[in-house]
Amino acid sequence: MNRKRLCCLLLAALLGLLPLATALAAGEKYVKNTGTEPVAVFAAIGDEAPVGTLAPGEQVKWLGESTVNGQLWYQVEGGFVAAGPAVTVVEAPQDPPADPPAPTDPVDPTDPPAPTDPVDPTDPPAPTDPVDPTDPPVDPTDPPGPTPSASDQPGPTPSATASGAPSASPTPTPTPRPGGASDTELVIDTAYIYAGMTKSYSSGYMPAVSGGKALLVLPLLGEAMGDVLRVTPDMATTGPFLYGNYQFDVKKTVETAKDAAGNEAERAVFLLRLSLDLAANRQNGTYPVTFHVSYTDKRGDPAEQDFTLQVAITDGKSPSTGGGGGGWSGPSVVRKPVLVLASSQVSTDAITGGEGFILSLTVQNVGDLEAKNVRVMAAADGQGVYRSDSLAPVFLAKMAVSGSTEISFPFASDKTVFAGRHGLTVTLAYEDAYGNVYGDTVPLQINVVQTSSIGFDEMKLPETLTSGETFTQPVCVYNTGYAPVYNVRCTLRMDGLIAASAFLGTLEPQQSADKAVSIFVTTLSGKEKYGESYGELVISYEDMAGEEHTEYQPLRTTVQAPVEITDEEKAKKEKEQKEQQTLSQWWVSLLVAIAFILIVLSVIVIARFSRMLKMK
Repeated sequence: MNRKRLCCLLLAALLGLLPLATALAAGEKYVKNTGTEPVAVFAAIGDEAPVGTLAPGEQVKWLGESTVNGQLWYQVEGGFVAAGPAVTVVEAPQDPPADPPAPTDPVDPTDPPAPTDPVDPTDPPAPTDPVDPTDPPVDPTDPPGPTPSASDQPGPTPSATASGAPSASPTPTPTPRPGGASDTELVIDTAYIYAGMTKSYSSGYMPAVSGGKALLVLPLLGEAMGDVLRVTPDMATTGPFLYGNYQFDVKKTVETAKDAAGNEAERAVFLLRLSLDLAANRQNGTYPVTFHVSYTDKRGDPAEQDFTLQVAITDGKSPSTGGGGGGWSGPSVVRKPVLVLASSQVSTDAITGGEGFILSLTVQNVGDLEAKNVRVMAAADGQGVYRSDSLAPVFLAKMAVSGSTEISFPFASDKTVFAGRHGLTVTLAYEDAYGNVYGDTVPLQINVVQTSSIGFDEMKLPETLTSGETFTQPVCVYNTGYAPVYNVRCTLRMDGLIAASAFLGTLEPQQSADKAVSIFVTTLSGKEKYGESYGELVISYEDMAGEEHTEYQPLRTTVQAPVEITDEEKAKKEKEQKEQQTLSQWWVSLLVAIAFILIVLSVIVIARFSRMLKMK
């Protein structure tokens, strides 16, 4: 029986040594994620976005390692992994057992065999706790509390709910843009009637005045970054309103509105509502309230627009009766011509360098007197965009009240004009019947586009490189076009070489940038660790539209094994270092001696000189 027990123990020992024998036979290393979170895998050291992850417990074949900027990196199949507390190197593949059974003690075949102790089951076996679902499931979209606003906006604000099923809200009606308005401007929704309105703007909407308050409603159509507008109302401090400093944000919402026939429609609009308290001693009349709206348009450019509403006060005092001595006298009425630029349009949305375009303007007299000697002038900022005619202003002898006229100016651009926004200026000058002179200047903008292009200095690698060495290589990229390029990056992709990507950022037209790249030489990833290696230098960038472009340069080199230093060479180097150290010490001693001699001579000369002075 003892012999049988000994055979069982030997068999168990041999079975336990089998995995170790397999690992020793393999002779390979593996990188393993021993943590509980995924570890990022990068295509190259220095990349910003990973190409994959190493899941907890997962392991991949180790191909090499290097240190870049103080950080240890492991080269694995599929990329590079940064060393860390949860990233370890193991000598053989280790399959993490999923809930491994506890090893049982080998049965002791004693003579006579002792009866095995029965497994003590729990009486009765403990039932597994069922998953405790929340009764009922918590709704993640609890309705938020009311948001304070500087404006008095009647009616609830629609809010989106994050329910499991898609909401069945009706699709908003497409909103056509009025003629003359660009796709980046905000326009008034003139055809529909919203809550708080009795007429549409096209039918002559006027703000409602009742109960000592004036309710102003302004529905705006258009696009803005973040779907939010910053609104600042502006009104006269001497008007009928109780003056206050108002400023608030308005978000785009889906509102129910009615058309002229009374049909309801869902409209996606920026709905501005403002309730203003009226002064007790207000006088009748019509008073303007201007909404100054600032936002970021869909192209990412800051934009500002003004919208003016007229508020008619009819429940106040007559200007003739006044309010007693020293009371508010009301606004003085001034009759004059007022010319405004009703619309402006360019013949093309995007002007290409070297092409011309036509600027079309509509000038309207919104005042209450006829305008005379009207002069309209348009000019460019002079940076590659210019008038292509005689630069003379357009002259009109007169313009009647509510009259309008259309004027066009031809422009041209240089082939070398830089891409981006360029300014135009429209100047209005006119007189009234009494010889009073008026003027206004209106700034405009146009967009010039150019094709993006870059150039770069070719990278020249040494014909042979030794594994284990580190060297630097410069990269230089320059913008050869007339449009800026963004996110310029140079990446070396080559088997056996490890280098961080060189990020050069934004290059303006005719600008260049360079950087030195540190490259570490490892071994090839195939069966042959040394030999010829082929790769490429990748230069990527983005144009003004956000489209990515890529340039490539093929590369070739030979990776050779590191040179092993023999014991004789090591001894020879040590001997040379000692001789160099001895020679350095000798030179130091010589210099100290010379300095001492010079000090003694200086003391002697000074002493003799002092003695001669005393004798005299």
